[in-house]
Amino acid sequence: GAKMTQQHAELIQYGKDRLDGLYTEVDVAFKQGESGQVLMDLMCQGVDDLLIHLWQKVAPASSESIDFVAVGGYGRAELAPQSDWDVWFLLPDDVHDEMQQDIEAFLYVMWDMNAKIGHAVRSVAQTLDHIKEDWNSATAAQEMRLLCGKGDVFAELKRKIAVFFKKQRKKFIAAKLLEHQARHQRTGNTAFMMEPDIKECQGGLRDVQSVFWIAKAWYGVDNVEDLAKNKHISPREMQDLCSAQDFLWRCRVGLHLEAKRPSDRLSFEQQASLADMMGYSAVAHRPAVDGLMKDYFRQAGRITRVTGLLLQDFEEKLHPIRWRRCKKINAVFNTVGKQVGLQHVDVFKRDPLNLLRIFNVGQDEHRWLSSAALRQIREDVRLIDDGFRDNPEAHRIFLRILRHPRNVFWALKEMNATGVLGRFMSDFRDVVGLGQFNQYHAYTVDEHTIRAVGEARNMMHHDREERLPLAQEVIHRLKRPDLLYLALIFHDIAKGMAGDHSVNGEKLAREFCLHIGLTEDGAALVAWLVREHLTMAMVSQRSDLSDPEVIQNFANKVGSMERLNNLLCLTVADIAAVGPNVWNDWKGALLSQLYHATRQVLMDVPPNKAWQEEQRQIRINSTLKLSEQPALLQPILTKLPQRVIAHFPPNQLLPIAQLLQQNLEHGVSHHIDEDRCDTMILIHSEEQKALFAKLTAVIAAGQVNVVAAHAFSLGEGRVLDVFYVQDKQAKTLRHPADLHRLSQRIIKTLQADKAIQAPKKVTFKSTLLMKRVPVRARHLPSASTIQTAIEVSAAERPALLAQLAYAIHQAGFDIRGAAISSFGERVVDVFFIQNHDGEALQQEHIQHLCATLQIIGGIHQEKDD
Repeated sequence: GAKMTQQHAELIQYGKDRLDGLYTEVDVAFKQGESGQVLMDLMCQGVDDLLIHLWQKVAPASSESIDFVAVGGYGRAELAPQSDWDVWFLLPDDVHDEMQQDIEAFLYVMWDMNAKIGHAVRSVAQTLDHIKEDWNSATAAQEMRLLCGKGDVFAELKRKIAVFFKKQRKKFIAAKLLEHQARHQRTGNTAFMMEPDIKECQGGLRDVQSVFWIAKAWYGVDNVEDLAKNKHISPREMQDLCSAQDFLWRCRVGLHLEAKRPSDRLSFEQQASLADMMGYSAVAHRPAVDGLMKDYFRQAGRITRVTGLLLQDFEEKLHPIRWRRCKKINAVFNTVGKQVGLQHVDVFKRDPLNLLRIFNVGQDEHRWLSSAALRQIREDVRLIDDGFRDNPEAHRIFLRILRHPRNVFWALKEMNATGVLGRFMSDFRDVVGLGQFNQYHAYTVDEHTIRAVGEARNMMHHDREERLPLAQEVIHRLKRPDLLYLALIFHDIAKGMAGDHSVNGEKLAREFCLHIGLTEDGAALVAWLVREHLTMAMVSQRSDLSDPEVIQNFANKVGSMERLNNLLCLTVADIAAVGPNVWNDWKGALLSQLYHATRQVLMDVPPNKAWQEEQRQIRINSTLKLSEQPALLQPILTKLPQRVIAHFPPNQLLPIAQLLQQNLEHGVSHHIDEDRCDTMILIHSEEQKALFAKLTAVIAAGQVNVVAAHAFSLGEGRVLDVFYVQDKQAKTLRHPADLHRLSQRIIKTLQADKAIQAPKKVTFKSTLLMKRVPVRARHLPSASTIQTAIEVSAAERPALLAQLAYAIHQAGFDIRGAAISSFGERVVDVFFIQNHDGEALQQEHIQHLCATLQIIGGIHQEKDD
């Protein structure tokens, strides 16, 4: 026993030392710039040697008769420093107890040295039974590699598995294609997410593996090289796949070395470290991390394209279109069913303009392009040169694509995926795969741009989610929707350039539009929309929309109904395409309010009392229809100030009226809005000094995010304060105990009517992204003329709102409302402030207050890591 224990301890020590040495070797090789393949081989060879050595030491006899086999990623010889080692012990027919004991003893050594080992102990028959039940094990079995043992059992299993795959290949491939789709669905359905998982996301390592597993089963080949040899994949596709995979392997090794745990998600923090480790440096105005992520997205895009084409090919092989005649569309294209194919492989070489025409042909009758056509486009995309870009016929085809009644989004998406769009529009090529290093934008610039066109098409066709009914109505008033799509294509095209991307984009848009033959008038509209693409969102979210001068100034800037209609549609499409859950009804309500008010000014309708009253009545009636007690609520709603009625949609006015109807001295209630993904906290009480600042502090202390807040005077010394809040996960605050606790704290504050206390200091960990946010406090004269609007832009952090509100109160001013917009790690708080006499602030007070708020916005209180 003692001897065994000593041997066990020695083996553990040997294993740990060997593993530490191996990590160091891999680290050195990584720093020397070795390829992903070399790093994987080094890791794998080291683990092979270690496992074989330990297994033979623990079980000298059993290691002769049991075949010790590597499977899965380890079987493929694809190991990053923190990857799992999956092994199978293949038992011979004459099993005895000692073998089981040996395997256990070996596993104890593994576990005690903290090795990440996954194992199975089975005979050939048991393995075959198992893989019939479980496609994952069948996949692992495809990649078996003998580590040690005689190899007889291994060879027998290999033979039988080959027979199994011959019989089951269609079922296996169908299962893998489904699994592939489900994984993409789960990880956001794009390769261009800003914090990708380099293994599981679209364009990640798992995509390469999926294609290989399927190809192996279908063609019965053993390695990727055989696929190219047998012409199942073109040399260029092969090259693209291997170089992209190698780059991702290198990233994965870097991630594992840095994190010292199995980490495959490229978070913003990790991106910055990895860029440093991989030797990227800042270029001009762009940080080093942009270089890394541009390369990452380029390679992930390659994997997506090649694997997408190969998998489409397998889908077509699995479900061949039978009994459908091949119809000629013209001399170059044909269709089988809805699938567009090529009459011969030289169609693009004979006339490169066919590289654009094919997408226009594909727009008709809900067609799509065959995998063979897409592969040929990829092969020939370099035929698009300066002569092509200057060809008036190319310009006409491109405009025909934009003006087509259907499938504009599909065409642009496929043109981007095949590289045609970037070759045809050189400016667009610069933003392909360009990351946006912040938590607000979920996608790369090109992915966001194409999605924005998709959002505009949804408005046109009432497809998928409805964002804003008003925009769906307005888009049908546009004389030239193609100009809106051009503005969307160009709105972020200058993101990679130094300077203001709106100003630079305006210039690029104008040049391109004139180049492709648009009139001066059309080019001017597109250029103006690009220049002003952020204006409507900013005015709606950061201004007092009840102030007539705010509306007049915005109307002066817009100048015409045509511009206003286009700008509304562009703004909605742009916000909705930023990322999941970025669009909400609150943004929609503000845009609608701004649009209607501006329309009145532009159509030179003096604020029409009868119209306003009619709108007010419609809103009140809509609210009463939602109520079970309309008679009780009607007098309450009728008494409400116009500002309140205009501000809230009926589903929010209802809980407000219900709270006021209770006629409590201090009333608090809440309304959970699933669509907007926030919870409204409604507070009705007597007016008291610094009330808004006190409430802000109380709410912020409860681990709650405030996304907007408004204060309304109801007359007769009563006020209504409304806070829109979310929990820390940006979801609705909904747990009854949390809501009850928050209500009790608010009521306690209202009843105490004590002088305001300074908010408690909150420690938090400052992230890399937070440190990159520039802090700014400034007066927004255009946001309100009745009150003083001050905007503070800073890193989002706990209790910031409460600290700013307290500072404004301490400076001797009253907050009449606040609009809070979150953009990932950045927050923009706009405060509407008056002095104690209810007037706007003097210039010197504004300067002093801005300086104070800027200091507060810039304070980073770190807690220990």
